[in-house]
Amino acid sequence: MNIKFLESDAVKKMRKFFISEKFMIIMFLLAALITVFHLEVPGVIIFIFIVSALLVICDDLLATTLPFLLVSLTAIKCNDSFHIFIKYIGFIVVILAALIFHFVYYRKKIVLGKALYPMIGVSVAVTLGGVGFLSLKEYFNLVSFYYVFGLGFGMVIIYILLTTYLNGERDYSVKEKFTDIMIYMGLFAVFMMIEFYAANINLVLETKHILYMQWRNNISTFLMLAMPFAAFKAVKKPSYIFLVLIYYLCMLLAGSRGGLIFGGIELVMTISILIGIDKRHRWTYIAIAMGILISVAFYFQDFYGFFSETINRLISGLMGISGSEKEVRLKLFARAFDDFNSNPIFGTGLAYMGNRDVHPSKEFALCWYHCEPLQIMASLGTLGIVAFAIQLMWRFYIFLKKKTVFNITILVSYIGLEMMSLVNPGVFCPVPYLFMVTMYLAIVEMVNKTDFTKDIASEINEEQQFEESDDLDDDIYDDDDETVKAKPLKRKACKTR
Repeated sequence: MNIKFLESDAVKKMRKFFISEKFMIIMFLLAALITVFHLEVPGVIIFIFIVSALLVICDDLLATTLPFLLVSLTAIKCNDSFHIFIKYIGFIVVILAALIFHFVYYRKKIVLGKALYPMIGVSVAVTLGGVGFLSLKEYFNLVSFYYVFGLGFGMVIIYILLTTYLNGERDYSVKEKFTDIMIYMGLFAVFMMIEFYAANINLVLETKHILYMQWRNNISTFLMLAMPFAAFKAVKKPSYIFLVLIYYLCMLLAGSRGGLIFGGIELVMTISILIGIDKRHRWTYIAIAMGILISVAFYFQDFYGFFSETINRLISGLMGISGSEKEVRLKLFARAFDDFNSNPIFGTGLAYMGNRDVHPSKEFALCWYHCEPLQIMASLGTLGIVAFAIQLMWRFYIFLKKKTVFNITILVSYIGLEMMSLVNPGVFCPVPYLFMVTMYLAIVEMVNKTDFTKDIASEINEEQQFEESDDLDDDIYDDDDETVKAKPLKRKACKTR
C-alpha cells in the first residue's frame, strides 16, 4: 500500500501539530463545548471520527491518546445508555477501518514486551472462569464475550500492538508528552466538575452541600490517574503542586467515598515522595502541606458541613449500614465468598448474573462485586487468584526496574487505579481503565530502553538545571536593551523515545 499524500511534507507538518500542545488545547476546548451544551452522545461520535482521522494521518499512535481519554471522560455521563449507543453501532466500522489501515500502512516489526506471559496467564484464567458452573448459554453471550475477551486475550493483542506501534524514535520526549496528555485529561475532568456546579449553583447555595452525580466514582478515578503526573511535573515547576490540590478538591466535590479516602492516600503519597526526592523545593511542599492542614483545622466546621454527606456515607458504609439496609457492597462482599465456595477452582465466571438480587447491574454490564480481589476470587477461582497475583508482582517489577521520576509517576497513578478498584469495577472495565494500565506498561518498557538515568536524584538535578537554563534563555531574550545581542544557551538536541 502506497499513498503518496501521506508521505508529503504537508502531512508531516500535520503530524507534528497533532502531537503538539496546541492540538491538546483544541481537543480540550472541543470537549469543553460538548460538556457545556450537553452533547455527550454526538460528542462521542465526533471524537470517534477524530481518532479515526488521526489513525490514518499519523504514524505516531500517541497522538490518539488524549482524544481517546477525552471521549472516555465524556461518556461517563451516559450512564445506562446501552440502548442509546446501540443505535450508532454502525460507526464502529469507521474506527475499525482506521485501526486496520494504521496497523497495515504503518506496519512495524512485532515487539513482545516483558509483561506478555503474565498477561497470557491471566487470559487463560479469565477464559476458563465459570467452567463447570455456567451453562453454555450463559457463557456464550455478547456481554460475556466482551468482558472475557476484553479482559483476556483481547488485551494481550492490544498490549502487543502498543509495544510494537509505540516503539520508535521521535523528535520529542515521550515522558514529557505523555505527562502533558494526562494533565490535560485531568484538567478536562476539573472543567466537567466546575461546569456541573456552575449549572446548579442555585441548588448549591440553597443546600450548602455537595451535589449528587451518578458519575462521581468514574470522574474521581480519572482524577486519580492524572494526579501523579501533575505532582511530579512540580519537580520542574513547583506551581503544579496547586493543580494536584485542585484535582483532589474536585474528587471531594464529586462526593465519591473512594475519591475521599484513596484520593487522599494518593495525595499524601505523591507529596511525601516529592518531599523525599526534590530537595530544592522540599520546604515549599512542606509549607503548602502545613498551610492546608492549618486551614482545614481552622475552618473545620464549614469544611465538614459542606462535605458532610460524603463523610457520613463513608462512616455508615464502614459500620455496615446504609440508611435502613445493610450496605450493598458488604452484601456483595459476603456473596463473593459463597460464590467462590460454589466453584473454587475456576470460579463462577464473569458471565454469572446470580447476584442481581443484591445489586441489579445495568444493561451490557457484569454483575460486579465492586472489589477487584473479590471479583477475581469469586469469578475466576483459585486459578484466577494465582494468575492475577503473578501479574501484579510482574507489573511492579516493570514499573520499578528503573526508579526514574517518570516511572514512579506511572507507578503511583497505577496504584491509585488499583485502590479505586477495591470499591469499584475499576480494572475489570476493559476500556478505558485496563487499557490505560496496558498502555502504562508499554510506555514504561519503551522509555526504559532509551533512558540512561542512573538514579532519581541525578535525574532531578539534571532536569532542574535544564529548567534554569531555559529561564536564563528567556531573561536574555527579554532584555530591554535592544542593542544587546547575546547568543542563547543551547543544549544538544537528540531524538528520544
